[in-house]
Amino acid sequence: MFRRLAFAWIGVYLGLISSGVYGASLEPLGQPCRAKQILAGIVVTDRQDGRERFVLANDNETQGCELLYIDYANNTGEMFPAPAGAGSWALLEVPGDRIVVGTFYDGVFMVFDLNKKAFIKVADFPGEKYIWNLALGGDGRVYGGTYPGGKLGALDLETYEVEDCGAPAPPNLYLRHVYPAPGGKIVCSFYMDKPATLVFDPATKTFGPLRGLKEGEEIGMAVCVPCPPDDFLIASIPNQGLRYWKGADLWRAEDDPTDSRLPPWIFPICRQEGWGLISTMPFKDSLILGREDAIYRLVPMKDREPQLLSKAKLPGRLYGVAKDGTLLGVSGQDYFVIKPGAEEAEIRPIPVESRGRPSLFLEADVQGQLWGGPHFGQTLFWYDTAKKEFTNTGVICDNGGEVYDVAFKDGKVYAASYSGGDITVYDPTMPWDQRNHINPKPLASVGPEYIRPTGGIICGSDGFLYSGWVAKYGTRGGCIAKTNTETGETEIWPNPVTEQAIESMDLDEKSIYFGTSLSANGLPNGDPPVHFGVWDLQEKKVVFQEAFDQKRDVGPIAVLPGTGKVYVNLGEKLMIYDRKSNKFSASIPMDKPISTSRMVVRDGKLFFGCGKDLVRLDPSTNRMETICEAPDAIDVIACIPDGTLYIMCKADLYSVTE
Repeated sequence: MFRRLAFAWIGVYLGLISSGVYGASLEPLGQPCRAKQILAGIVVTDRQDGRERFVLANDNETQGCELLYIDYANNTGEMFPAPAGAGSWALLEVPGDRIVVGTFYDGVFMVFDLNKKAFIKVADFPGEKYIWNLALGGDGRVYGGTYPGGKLGALDLETYEVEDCGAPAPPNLYLRHVYPAPGGKIVCSFYMDKPATLVFDPATKTFGPLRGLKEGEEIGMAVCVPCPPDDFLIASIPNQGLRYWKGADLWRAEDDPTDSRLPPWIFPICRQEGWGLISTMPFKDSLILGREDAIYRLVPMKDREPQLLSKAKLPGRLYGVAKDGTLLGVSGQDYFVIKPGAEEAEIRPIPVESRGRPSLFLEADVQGQLWGGPHFGQTLFWYDTAKKEFTNTGVICDNGGEVYDVAFKDGKVYAASYSGGDITVYDPTMPWDQRNHINPKPLASVGPEYIRPTGGIICGSDGFLYSGWVAKYGTRGGCIAKTNTETGETEIWPNPVTEQAIESMDLDEKSIYFGTSLSANGLPNGDPPVHFGVWDLQEKKVVFQEAFDQKRDVGPIAVLPGTGKVYVNLGEKLMIYDRKSNKFSASIPMDKPISTSRMVVRDGKLFFGCGKDLVRLDPSTNRMETICEAPDAIDVIACIPDGTLYIMCKADLYSVTE
């Protein structure tokens, strides 16, 4: 569900931060964004007491990735801050009582010693930002696939040196999955431009095709199953079920089911429909399978067919199976335990308090509460500015990703989310019941064609929601969407000026003012120019547009009410669009680029962050002045109805006193 806290900020003086010669000061209010985002988990045996632990990788973009070490038998936990990485999709237990962790946004391999319960090594993969998942090769090295180079990297577990094994499938930016294969080889799945599956042989350090994989077929998930005298690669092929490859030469023998050399457990899973691999479960001593909402385990050389573990409904993502068959997984801010024979999952809050995280946005409602949400996690927080208390919610929708922005109407909160193109409605006065889609509940979706709401979401004076989006992975473009808050009916206006993402938006009663960017999901940035456009809400068309020969995004954009002026940020300058003359009327040079995701209006003036500087712009003179200096770069800004400004620098929230 959610957790409400009155915040005491330990180690930081709770007075006003002086702004030197400037006319305003800052009051630190703590770190209200506390939601967890778990992207990887495994079950390990504790080296001290021999009991199993559930180990999770939690995101923290400000202070570094966190390893959460949960004693699920006693519902207690420990946190081990990592020396690098914002988070991790990849945990792998390896010989030598170690866990290897692959990170983002810095793309390093980290090594955690299970005896010392401490990180002992950070090994960099230069130039790479993501290491997606991990596999142990026959040469004893740990392999990981990367973004944005689409490379295979190998970590030597003796020297901790990293070898760049190359990017054999350009122009793909993603080597998204790596799997161990017979003969110590590594199966590699590349995306997004031209999906490809290749096999890396550590002995020859070469890539080759996966034999028997037909043109257009892709590997969805794979595990390597030891079964002397041969190992088997068991892989899912989308819409075809499970298939297998045998031995070091990866012989695909499906056309010869009479072969006496094949183990008896192969055919019950690879010939029958409905079987699937659990995507988060690498092979340890058994094969974990799913079928018709039930979980099975198959032990090669012992079982002739899969053995039922549980028919209990999974409330989230399964990450581990204990030796006794207990299932362990994560559901938003909770973890779940399904004991053998249990008919339902036991859902528990993760018993470790996470550290503060930065917010992707900051918005103020009419009650004077601040709303935000972390990078990844699909959660919200709100901060009561009167009580100085904050609340973090659970996940607000079923799709993974994050909330990019919220809008308000009649006391309800409307959230626009990546990665499913979701718009979700939440009533904070009503009981929380997201699991049954009662509150929060789905309202609308612009997916699967559009998935990332970089343009934000705004409630117009007509009561409709307007949002700006980026197209799905592997395509270019964007859209503006209009959503009815009562019915969820959504009208989509694709690519209003060109096939570019909608990066920023603001609106008045007649028009939407928007800017584009060159970014695309899963593809390299496009080529300039970027665009500013004006969309007429009544005529449903662009009535003004201008191109700018620059790589930088257009935005943020702010409408100054009652003046007919729209301020458009281009990085080195602020352009002023005049609605009456339907053209740009002035340009204001900028000494520093705007660092906040939006500009706010108070008392007819604009406020925004430029690095550490909080800047006020007087539209009557176009004069800018710094009113205070923050301890760090200002990321987001909001203004509550009484006129008080609030900013966040990384995880820290401040109020501005003038």
